This record gives sequence, structure tokens and C-alpha cells, in this order.
Amino acid sequence: MEISKTAFKEYARCQRVLPLERLYLKKMDALSYFNDEQKEKMRELLSGMFSVKEGEDLLWEEDSTQEELLFYYSEVERWALECANQEFGMEFTYHSKTKNQQCFRFTDRYHNTFYCYLDGFVQTDSKAVVIEVKATTSKKIKDLGPKIKGKIHSLFQKRGNIYRLRHLDEADLDKYESHFQKLFDPFSPVGAYVFDISVERYIIENSILQNHPELSGKEFKYYLAVLNSNYVFSGDYSKNSPVYTTAEDNALVSFIDLTEITKEYLPLLDKIRENISRNIQNPYLEEARIGSYCDFGKRGECLFTKICFPELFQEGAITEYLNFRSLKGPGGKKYSRFDLINQYKRKLTDIPKEALNDPNHLIQRNCFENEEEYLNPVKIEAGLKELKYPLYYLDFESFPCPLPRFRGERPYSQSLFQFSVHIEREPGVCDEIADNYYYLAEDYSDRREELVRNLLAIIDLSKGGTVIVYNKTFEETRIKELMTLFPEYKTDLMKILNSIFDLMDLIKTNRKFYQELGFSEQESKTINFYHKSLGGRYSIKKVLPLFSDLNYADLNVQKGMDAIAAYASFRYLPPEDIGVIREDLLKYCRLDTWSMVVILNNLKKKLTKKDVI
Repeated sequence: MEISKTAFKEYARCQRVLPLERLYLKKMDALSYFNDEQKEKMRELLSGMFSVKEGEDLLWEEDSTQEELLFYYSEVERWALECANQEFGMEFTYHSKTKNQQCFRFTDRYHNTFYCYLDGFVQTDSKAVVIEVKATTSKKIKDLGPKIKGKIHSLFQKRGNIYRLRHLDEADLDKYESHFQKLFDPFSPVGAYVFDISVERYIIENSILQNHPELSGKEFKYYLAVLNSNYVFSGDYSKNSPVYTTAEDNALVSFIDLTEITKEYLPLLDKIRENISRNIQNPYLEEARIGSYCDFGKRGECLFTKICFPELFQEGAITEYLNFRSLKGPGGKKYSRFDLINQYKRKLTDIPKEALNDPNHLIQRNCFENEEEYLNPVKIEAGLKELKYPLYYLDFESFPCPLPRFRGERPYSQSLFQFSVHIEREPGVCDEIADNYYYLAEDYSDRREELVRNLLAIIDLSKGGTVIVYNKTFEETRIKELMTLFPEYKTDLMKILNSIFDLMDLIKTNRKFYQELGFSEQESKTINFYHKSLGGRYSIKKVLPLFSDLNYADLNVQKGMDAIAAYASFRYLPPEDIGVIREDLLKYCRLDTWSMVVILNNLKKKLTKKDVI
């Protein structure tokens, strides 16, 4: 069996991945690999992977954003090798096609072949340099370390353009130990990248022993190449393409020397490889056990989580409890969320009510069991009094490009390209179309200042007013960025910033906001509104159906990731096609702000009902 580096990492999650993947890929043909005892169980699991009638894949979800960003991921790799040429004084060759990259492979005693392709590889008479490029930023490395007197002391020290492990004194070891161990956790933010290049090194070293004796005497160095989080694009262009700095401390890409750390990983990887090969020889589906390796609820979630723990994806799952991390049991012993799930506590109701000491958890439990809607009219009315008319409902759309496109941007800057504003001049007086104002970039060029001018022309706070957003951190951060980019508009942008009100504070809560209004700390932490349909989440798309019949299902652009993908396509589409997509984006962003109008006004109506708690 041929096993790529990516497959190796997936099989290393747990023993269940390999047999489940075999079933997923081969369907009924895969049953021949299993004994009679397990065949019936595998048939049952197969029905959770594909619909019985149409055969539709129930696990794989297409990610249009990732597809649109593939161009930029390739560009990150190309620029990383440009920077490597400068940093190491060696000639690295960029290959747009993986199959043209340097490949290492070896075959173990079970006749399984493990292989990997290298993003960057150069050898001289005495040494070889391996570079693995990741479209992430150096911030994860800079932030890995203890906080001492309010300042993070990173495990890594940057000299020039290379991060290397800091040499620690004996007295400092205890402070850094827990952070150092994260490097060896394949499911921590930094550990995932360390694991990736360690698997690469493991395959390379075994390949050298088996197939490349001519390389055995060379010194190998292993570097992770990531985007420099401090890099700010100057706005320099050549033939309509950005020109980035590739040398010295201000280079676009930074390098992390992981030679020493990957060496420590090799014995563990040998055990993992042995387990994978044995599992291939004798596939057996172990009992499902949840852990950090599942990446549950994260972007890198295992494809088979829905198969292993279907109850967690159904209404009333234990994971719906807000901020639910652990629970105290008999004798004060703490049980983590994973402990409880592995003890078959999979539903809200599997936890004894007397074990719930968080008021929010009790509210959720009552709403679920009694099919009740919870509402705190006192807190909501107090929050409503803070609103000053006219109300400007604001929503931004942005493009988090891996590479900075315009002057002043950093890697993954949330570059604004669209906004929608609904204006409610008097209570309850607002029309979905007539009172909607908007801006959307006509093309893929830098339209940010144009956006700012349009925004300031629409939101007139000279006579007062409130700017309503949903989950204000995003909008506040974007406005602060605009103030830095365009200081000539700083005063007017500051007025908008100081007038922002978060609608989520009314629906959910905000401890600081309600304490300032005179509520106790406990009252301030307790949610204002709940319905079992929320499932523990307060996104606007979860809240909206509880206040109206509006929905996004009929739109071509239905969520933020769709909007990012739609805008990214402006890069290569002809003007007539961009025109069609612009209409889709306008409808989507308009619904975002109109949803806020509807939610707020229907929330007021709910306050007059007598059947609320």
C-alpha cells in the first residue's frame, strides 16, 4: 500500500481512521477486509457515509473558498523559495506541480511504501536543506511561551530572518516546559506544523538508508517557512503584480529551524508507522474514543467524526452547553468534556440536573426539556435604552488574502471590499430596499479609500445616532485598521467607532456592558435569550429563524465563506460575469443588515408577550 505524508498524519489520529477510510473509498468492496463479527457494523456505518437512495456523499463538504485561494497558496510557496534563495544563498527551484518536486520514499517490512514530496530541497557536497512551506504566519511561534510581567517570552528567538529555539537556563526550564511540550502535540496550533515536518524527516531518513546511500554523509537541516506576521506591504508593483521584500529581517517569509526538534520526534514516529502497518495488515474497528486528535468542532476536524459520534451532531447534544469544558463529579473530581463523552454522556439530558451549577446551563436545560423560550426583559429593556436614533445597521465583507495585496496590508489582512447599511430613522420605520445603502468594489483593484468615503457619506452622526453591528469585534477592528491606513478620515471614523452597539449584547449578553448598567456580575454573565433551536450558538443565521421567516437558502451567496470565494473570483472573471456575481453579493450583504433590523424590532415585540419566562 502506498501511503503519503498526508495519509500518514491522518492514520496517526487513531486506529479507526484507516478502516473507516477504506470503507469510505471502497464501499461494499471493503467488507472483504473485515471479519464476520465486524461486517455488520461496517454496513451500518456505510449508511452514515452515503445516502441509501441517491448514494450522495454525506461526509465531504466542498470548500469553495479553499479552491479560490489555491492560487495564493501556490504564490506563498513561490515567494517562500524566493526568500530562501536570499536567506541561505542556495538555488531553490519552485515547482507548481507536486509531482515535479523532489520525492523521497521507502518500503517497510510489511511492504507498505511511505513517501513525501518536498516544497524546497537543495543539496551541496556537504549538506542538504529541506524547506516545508505553510501558509500560516509566524505569530504562532512568537506567541509560544510564558507570559512574564504581561509580556510573552517566546520559546523561539529570531536572529536575522530565522527563528531558533532559545537556550534556556536551568532556572527557566519550569516556566517554559508546558509550552515546549506543545511542540510535540500534533493537535496544538504549532505542534501540527512540527509534526508535519517531522513526518517528512522520518520518511527522508528512512529513504536515505534504503535508497540514497550517497546522501548519508550530508548534514540535513529542516526549516519551516511561514509568512512574517510583522510584514507590511509597501504597495510596490511591477507589471500589476506585488513585489515583496525577500531579504533580511523585513522579508515576507520567516524560517523556523526545526532540525533539533524533529530529531526528537523520530523514535515516536517509528512506533506510529509500525501501528499503521499492522492496522493495514489486520484492520479492526476499535470502539470510538473522542480526544484532541479528533479536532472536534475545528477546521481540521476528522472526516469521520460524524460516523464515530453521530449523537454530537443531533439536537440536544452535550456539546450545546455554553462554554462547557468540564464538570465536577462526586468528591469534587473534575471530568472534562472528552471524559464525559467517552462515558457515553452524549446528550444534554445525560448530565444530572443537580450537577449543573452554571445558570446558563440550567436555562438551556429547561428550554430543551420543557420546549420553552427564555427571555430576560429587564436586561434587554435596559440595553435598548442605550440606543439613540437614527439607527445605522452596518455589516462589512472582507477578503483575508494570505498575501497582502494593497499598501499597508499584512498577510491575512481582512481587506474590506463591501458594506451594507440599513437606516432606521424612527422606531419601526425602515424599508428593506428603500432604506438600504451599500458599497461593493467594482473589480479586484484597491477600492478601500472609495469604500471609506462612501461609508462616511452614508453614516451621518453629526446629530447623534447608533451604529448597530452583530458581534462587534470584527467591525471595530476593521474601522481601526482604516483609521491607520487613511489617517485623513480618522476623526469621522472614530465617531463611527464610538457609536457602535453590538446587537449580540441584547440577544446573548455582555458582562462588562451590563455591569456598567448596574447589574450584578452574575446577572451580567447570564444570557438574555435562549431557545433550544440555537443549539448553544448565537450566530446571526441561528438567531434569525427565531425572529422571522427570512432565510439565506434562496441566495446564491449564503454565508461569509461564499462571499469571500465570490469576490476572489473577480481576479480572473470578465466584467459581464463580475456583474452577475456582484448582484449575488449585494443581496447577501443586504440580508445581513436587514436581518438585524428584523431581529431587533421583533425582539421588542417579544417583550410585550406574557408567556415568556
